[in-house]
Amino acid sequence: MYTLTCDHLSYAVGVKEILTNVTFSVNQGAKVGVIGVNGAGKTTLLSLLRGALEPTEGNVFVQRGAEIGCLQQHTEGELLTATVYETALEAFSELLNMEERLNDLQKRVEQGDESAIGPFTELNERFIKEGGNEFRAKTLAILKRFGFSDQAVKESASLLSGGQKTKLLLAKLLLREPDIILLDEPTNHLDIKAIEWLEGFVRNSKKTFLIVSHDRYFLDSVTTDTMEIEHGTCRMFSGGYSAFQEKKKHEREAQLRHYEQQQKEIKRIEEFIALQRRWNRERNIIAAESRQKALARMVKIDRPQDAPKGVSFRIADSRSGSEQVLSVRELSKHYPGTKLFDSLSFELRRGNRLFVIGANGTGKSTLLKILTGRETADSGVFELGYNQSIGYYDQEQQLLDPENTVLDELWSVYADKKMAEVRGMLASFGFRGEDVFKPVSVLSGGERARLSIAKMISCGVSLLVLDEPTNHLDIASRETLEDALRQYNGTVLAVSHDRYFLRALATDILELDPSHPGGSLLFKGDYAHFLEKQAANAEAGKAALQPVDDPSAGAGKQSYEDAKRQKNRLRAAKARFEAVEKEIEKTEGMLSGIREEQQREVGTSDYALLNRLYEEADALEEKLSALYMEYETLDEELQSAAEVIDGQKRDS
Repeated sequence: MYTLTCDHLSYAVGVKEILTNVTFSVNQGAKVGVIGVNGAGKTTLLSLLRGALEPTEGNVFVQRGAEIGCLQQHTEGELLTATVYETALEAFSELLNMEERLNDLQKRVEQGDESAIGPFTELNERFIKEGGNEFRAKTLAILKRFGFSDQAVKESASLLSGGQKTKLLLAKLLLREPDIILLDEPTNHLDIKAIEWLEGFVRNSKKTFLIVSHDRYFLDSVTTDTMEIEHGTCRMFSGGYSAFQEKKKHEREAQLRHYEQQQKEIKRIEEFIALQRRWNRERNIIAAESRQKALARMVKIDRPQDAPKGVSFRIADSRSGSEQVLSVRELSKHYPGTKLFDSLSFELRRGNRLFVIGANGTGKSTLLKILTGRETADSGVFELGYNQSIGYYDQEQQLLDPENTVLDELWSVYADKKMAEVRGMLASFGFRGEDVFKPVSVLSGGERARLSIAKMISCGVSLLVLDEPTNHLDIASRETLEDALRQYNGTVLAVSHDRYFLRALATDILELDPSHPGGSLLFKGDYAHFLEKQAANAEAGKAALQPVDDPSAGAGKQSYEDAKRQKNRLRAAKARFEAVEKEIEKTEGMLSGIREEQQREVGTSDYALLNRLYEEADALEEKLSALYMEYETLDEELQSAAEVIDGQKRDS
């Protein structure tokens, strides 16, 4: 069943056509990735779908009763006056209203009003059935997933940064769960763990999603279909981004081959016609006219359009210098009430590509700022090797002068070059024609990113320090940057949450995490190796979680009986935790099997079977939701118990 349809949709601003004759349909429950270069019209399409813009032509049809919710890419204009927690709770406005009515009815019952008993009982049953006992805990759990601490949820949402505001609005949207969810760059401000959680949420949801994203790993993980917007129109492909990329490549090659074959045939016919006319005999003229008519009847194949012009550059070779590029020894950084890392040490040699990962707030950007002289460490030292030079990419792009034009900004670091040379460099980064005279202040995030990279990479530096370099870049630009960094003969130190980018380039991984000794851990090897070691460490940690052997541990603080009861509670919680974990795995497997059977049966006329499969899937998803909540509660209980035990051991 189609839940959303666009019929010959067009949108123009003045004489400029943004979208032309866009036609597609989306099945209920589909997860559609929307891709295209920056400026292709992706955000415009989402605005048309949610009714924020009126189309120039065409129509949008939404399934009757279906609600559309949207996370916009830019949230600076959102006015949020309540606390973070209260803002997220607004997703449950109906439950909050029911809760208020229940409180009023309860007061009447307590005051002896028997006429309120029936309405109270009926409303209470409905309240419980619709999740009234869980929605507050669910809200806090999702806010925690998006990095909001217990203290942060109590603070005013008006104090949040743009990135934090985006995360809050995403959490609120997912809690509300409208029927059709439009997400515009949802992963831009999330760390890897939050992205992985979001992936699981989207995959397991039965809602319909249209997701604009340049995160290829995320798209491959969650999408069932891919919609490409190119040259103002769109096409739908089945499968995720990698499947789309392969299909698009083969399709274009086949179309180009057919076009070239037809052009050869046309040329051969035209030469035959010209030859017959030169002979100018009656039978030659008849033959020529016959071929001319055949040529006129021929259905011409269009030459495949070239991909939209993107960026195309290479990174200048690094200057000659020592093999030892950077040495970091015993580096520490604290803020009041926050410890980032202690005694951090690592070495970078020529050709290394070390990627720094970790949750938001663990000090990744701070580390790069210390190593580039923009902040100071509390203790420790770092030293560059002989004849080394640093190029720094700042994700906040504060190194750009908003008063400059694009041309002036690049010219400021290439004063010895002529205008034609600088404009040629800008063209390779996608700034062509009048674009070079734009003020930096009006550039989009993607344009600022490209200009920042242009300033940084063409000077022949030996160490590139990159803070989230793929944020705001479209997929084509990300792939160009990946290729350029692969061919670069210098050293790279980068912070990134783009797992596709990590997988393509990393030679080593530095993870910043408060749970590691000193707040950091260095993994030698690529991202795949890091994931393997991380999984092995998690298993080892799980096996190490055992109740205390000495029941009298901490006897100075509690009695033997208290310690014994604590030990029994911990053993029971651990057993239940493992049982829930196995049940989740089993239920996910059953749900996956039903989803596969649904895919096989789609298009058949056995509606009874399809309905049964949908009902079974719904039941399993509800079961999974309850299991996930219990799993998280048990996990927190075990962590809390482990901290108590550690404290008892230290005290003893």
